[in-house]
Amino acid sequence: MLIQLNVKNFALIDQLELSFRNGFTILTGETGAGKSILIDSINFVLGEKFNKEFIRTGADSTFVEAIFTLEEGTEEILESLGIPYEDTVILSRESFANGRNSARINGKSVLVGVLKEIGKELLDIHGQHNNQNLLDNTRHMDYLDSFIDLYETEAFRTYSSEFENLSELKSKLQKLLGSRDREKLIDYLKFQIEDIEKAKLTLDEEQQLTEKFSMISHAEKISTGLVQTHELMGSEEGILTNLSSSLHLLKSIEKYFEKLKGPIENLESAYYTLQETFREITDYKDSVYYDQDELNEINERLYTYSNYKKKYGEEVADILAYYEKIRKEYEDLVNAEEFIVKVRKEIEDSKKALHRIGAELHQKRLKGGRKLSDKINTELKFVGLEKAEFQVQVVKTETIHGLGTDEVHFLISTNTGEPMKPLEKIVSGGELSRIMLSMKVAFIDKDRTPSVIFDEIDTGISGRIAEAVGEKMYSLSHSFQVFCVTHLPQIAAFSDQHFVVSKHEDRKRTFTQVQSADLSAKTEELAKMIGGSAISDPQVRSAEDIISKTEDIKRKYALKK
Repeated sequence: MLIQLNVKNFALIDQLELSFRNGFTILTGETGAGKSILIDSINFVLGEKFNKEFIRTGADSTFVEAIFTLEEGTEEILESLGIPYEDTVILSRESFANGRNSARINGKSVLVGVLKEIGKELLDIHGQHNNQNLLDNTRHMDYLDSFIDLYETEAFRTYSSEFENLSELKSKLQKLLGSRDREKLIDYLKFQIEDIEKAKLTLDEEQQLTEKFSMISHAEKISTGLVQTHELMGSEEGILTNLSSSLHLLKSIEKYFEKLKGPIENLESAYYTLQETFREITDYKDSVYYDQDELNEINERLYTYSNYKKKYGEEVADILAYYEKIRKEYEDLVNAEEFIVKVRKEIEDSKKALHRIGAELHQKRLKGGRKLSDKINTELKFVGLEKAEFQVQVVKTETIHGLGTDEVHFLISTNTGEPMKPLEKIVSGGELSRIMLSMKVAFIDKDRTPSVIFDEIDTGISGRIAEAVGEKMYSLSHSFQVFCVTHLPQIAAFSDQHFVVSKHEDRKRTFTQVQSADLSAKTEELAKMIGGSAISDPQVRSAEDIISKTEDIKRKYALKK
């Protein structure tokens, strides 16, 4: 939910910091005071289009920051964008007079479009000119499916699995048919296969050749070193002779000095180790040779390895892996005709299965659509749209997509005898706002957006209908954080938190300010709504009566919790 809004140099707002809590928040104020500016600032930080008029006169830029609690589902978006998060999500946006924009989420710079993407998950705005999620016809199927828990059914899981299988089959077929120069590709792969096979590369040979090349090319130096070492170790004055003599001497006096036992054992161990080393050096000395012809052959073979690594992979293992890959691809292409027929048959079988399961999903959507339509129509009557008729249209098509074979549209007729029209075509702002409210209530258990703003939803209503609309929004606030901009006391009376927006002048500059209203200030504000700026005792008593009646209704909802 939205817990804080910070605004600086936005239209008539100089600087503003507002803290919000859960429940039903009301914004009131005289026409032109700046209520719409406050909504514009929220829209701005949620990524909507920037208008240069947003920058306060005399300022170089405008800045808005909105702080939300972290909600379920938002984590996935943040993780996919690599944005760090803890318990809150902080959106901020600054726009400059020169056209430059700066957008951030939790301190990380993002594109303005990303603000909009995340904003849709955090807050939904319904008003005269802006309705987001529920008016997006591409999401109507998702709303219906969520309403009837379709994604939890075995039929949908089976459909999803089969749709994934169809996608893989289509990809496989496309790969088989995708090359116009198929014969050229076959010839090219065959050339590469034969070229690699001809080289007879192995994982061990290159290492062995490298070691042998080093030995032969430095044979004289190696041989000299081994011979000299051999003489130093094995001559009459060598290490082994001296070590043997030392052992003989120590053993002859060991019986007189027992502490020599340890040194004698160490010398014996060293002697046997050096003796084994001496034998190895003798073998190496006799095996070192120089052969120019063999050196040339090794050098040529190593060049082959180097050349093939340039063509096919950085290491021999990469070349051999590439060989296996192209050999499989070559075999698939050579046998393609038979394989293509087989894959096409599998695709047709998969499509038939999807249409069959899709028909089952279609029936579930038809049944759920009727249930959802009835629920929304009931809510529409509650908010004074008795003549309106809402309908969930579910149309089965031949098109196969990830959610089935259906198209889902929300249709409505707002007056008796008028044809059903797509929900997004509704013109009347007042009607549309109440329709959105009714839909929001219908989806109360399914809608994931935690906060909602109803901007001047009271257009064209009064009296009993206004009270019904207020009650319905208040009931909604038990599941969502609800904001409402209103001119009607019957709606404002339901508030849990009330802010009064006003405008004043100081030093020939105009400022919009927002103040929190306690019960006394709330009563005074409702009295102004009833009778204008000149407040009389009867108006105050009327305001108190409305608040008292509203509190009775609110207690009814408190008992239900």
